[in-house]
Amino acid sequence: MAEGVTAESVKISLGHLECSICCTRYNQPKNLDCSHSYCLKCLQELKKTQNPGTNKLKCPLCQKETILPLDGVTGLQSNYLLIALVEEVNKQEQLPQGEESKVMCQACDEENAAISRCLNCEHYLCLECQKAHQRLAALKNHEIKSLAELQEVDDTQTESKMNISRCDIHPIQELCFYCMTCEQLTCKLCAILRHKQPTHNLADLLTAFDICQTEASKDVSQMHKSNFETEGHLAAMRKRLSCLFHETNDHISYHTEQKLDNIRREEIRIKQNAKLMYQRKDKKLAELQFAEQTMKTIRTHSKMTDLNRLELLKNRQELLHSYRDIKVQEEQAECLTYDLSFIAFCQVYNEVELGTLLREEKWGKLGEVEVDALLISSYSTGDIITVGSESQINILRQNGKEINIISQFLCKDLSSPTAMAVNSEDHLIVLDSPYNETPNVKTLNKEFQLLHQFTPAGEESDSKPTCLAVDENNLIAVGYKYKGEVSLHNPDGSLIRTLSAPGIDKKMAMSDQRIIYTDNSKLICIDLHGNKIIEQSLELWRRKSTLGLSWDKAENRLKVDDTVNAI
Repeated sequence: MAEGVTAESVKISLGHLECSICCTRYNQPKNLDCSHSYCLKCLQELKKTQNPGTNKLKCPLCQKETILPLDGVTGLQSNYLLIALVEEVNKQEQLPQGEESKVMCQACDEENAAISRCLNCEHYLCLECQKAHQRLAALKNHEIKSLAELQEVDDTQTESKMNISRCDIHPIQELCFYCMTCEQLTCKLCAILRHKQPTHNLADLLTAFDICQTEASKDVSQMHKSNFETEGHLAAMRKRLSCLFHETNDHISYHTEQKLDNIRREEIRIKQNAKLMYQRKDKKLAELQFAEQTMKTIRTHSKMTDLNRLELLKNRQELLHSYRDIKVQEEQAECLTYDLSFIAFCQVYNEVELGTLLREEKWGKLGEVEVDALLISSYSTGDIITVGSESQINILRQNGKEINIISQFLCKDLSSPTAMAVNSEDHLIVLDSPYNETPNVKTLNKEFQLLHQFTPAGEESDSKPTCLAVDENNLIAVGYKYKGEVSLHNPDGSLIRTLSAPGIDKKMAMSDQRIIYTDNSKLICIDLHGNKIIEQSLELWRRKSTLGLSWDKAENRLKVDDTVNAI
């Protein structure tokens, strides 16, 4: 039996000793590179189903690949700890009922029964070895507990603490170190095998917590100096940064397709820089978020316990482990502004470069173009679509600081469009309301051909629709000014329900399970069941004509004309 594995130390769920493939107790367990273990026979059978001609084996739990040695599965390293545990459990199960396996002394070779344990040496001691232990001057200050005392302490530990302090890889080992390099809690075995010093900076829990508290205090102090309101905003800023990061990648990819193949390498380089910028910024935001949570916990608890410290360190691990190799630039550490949550892409028009990444938001006039536009919307590609008089459709595209008309169509399927939106498939959804005729909601494909249409209301004047919106799930909302209602439809036009919307006029937007509309004095937000969420005065916009509403998914904000107000 392996040293340290005793009847007293084997107190784990028997499920930990069962192979995940055959669901029986391990037989000749072998380790994969991902640290998961399986029976030798199970792995041999698994290899037959996974490209037998290759030297790779994919873990059925985490899907990570392991490169097999020359002698195949048989040559994988055996999990001697599991072997020892299975042997010990089997041994205990074979004992007569009521009889327990004795804990043997680990300090001598005389196979004497242990009566105590040295907490410093982590060895079980028989009576003679305990006396010798206490006689030596160098060991005089070691703490020795009897087996009865150890059992009493063990019985009083709560189940939650036992679960939170165990290593996932080595279930019988407690988490007692924090690797500051990997931002990860570790047990003693992991510290030896996976986090060797000096490559890794290991610290015990108390030291690691003190370091975290110092860093958190410093970060919170910097936040206060920046005069930036962070209460509840850091998580939202991270979400905004993540959303803008993905939109930036989409923008980069779209413009890349317009370039020649000789700038593909430039695309990869810029995306790598974008990822690095995102990771640096998100790591800084994660550090600040952890600092805020840490100081709040410290203020809440008058006395920090080991359980509190462990929970905070686990929280830090979750936030920062994936960013362990990312260095935050000094310029980002100086002050906290909203630009820390910003990332975007700016095109450069030449034969070599694809573009540059924007660290800060800068608003300005891109350009202007004269076009007959009664209605306006945009495609997912960024192209702008307008519908003018005589149902003429114009497609506009930004080219540097100019916006140019790239194509024009005359749509015969439209007669008098009064509202328009674009769904997630870039189909045009148009409210067509000819005079003295039944209004219809029409869906046009990318070639502006009619796919289908439906009639949202009757022919009487007080029930004619006045506005329209589409959300990210392609649900269609149709508003009725004179009825004070909104009808919610599936993409095929079938009615889902009718919602009360007092004061609705001709402007409406829809996103994130919410409908937003304006009346003469207020901006109102309701959910898809008609429950009012927000009502805000439009006093700031009274001097302007409200041309329309749109939803910025990255910022989770409603845009009214040129003014942006958070909802």
